[in-house]
Amino acid sequence: MNKVAFTLLAASLLSGINSVQAAVYKSVDAQGNVVYTDEPTGNGKPVDLPPLSTIPPPKYSPASPPEKSATPATAGYTELRIASPEPDATLRDNTGDVPVSAAIEPALNVAAGHRFQYYLDGQTQGESTTSARIVITNVDRGTHNVSVAVVDGEGKEVMRSAAVPFHLHRQSINFPRGPGAPTPAPAPRAR
Repeated sequence: MNKVAFTLLAASLLSGINSVQAAVYKSVDAQGNVVYTDEPTGNGKPVDLPPLSTIPPPKYSPASPPEKSATPATAGYTELRIASPEPDATLRDNTGDVPVSAAIEPALNVAAGHRFQYYLDGQTQGESTTSARIVITNVDRGTHNVSVAVVDGEGKEVMRSAAVPFHLHRQSINFPRGPGAPTPAPAPRAR
């Protein structure tokens, strides 16, 4: 049997099944229990069922295209990245100062009101600036992420760099000479 004939046969059988409604019969057994079945029994009587509830499908309208912004998503920038610190760099500064520099191609469009906004662990660092270099101060010891974004005159983000992880080591009062430094021998006591 070819596919077309098989498809037609299956469709006709399915449409025939849908047109036949199964009857429901109600009967009472010897113990007085009410039983519903699809086959008539000795004292079974057909039950008239109300029609099935149906709900029409919702009508969907096609999605409207997104609004076109006045400037392209990246405003013509091809690259924005953190130039320093390098990924996974270890910095040592007891005051917690972290110098950060950004690299952008082409140059920052200051005439369009674009500025850099720097982030440390996802939190903004100071006001937006036109400088590609800043120093983030008083950073706690440990591992941090730094990133930079270009924002327009209204503060809307135009483009953001990937976050760069770095590790900051600061001198501790617990290790005044640094970890691993030999502990001086105690001074002898006078008798």
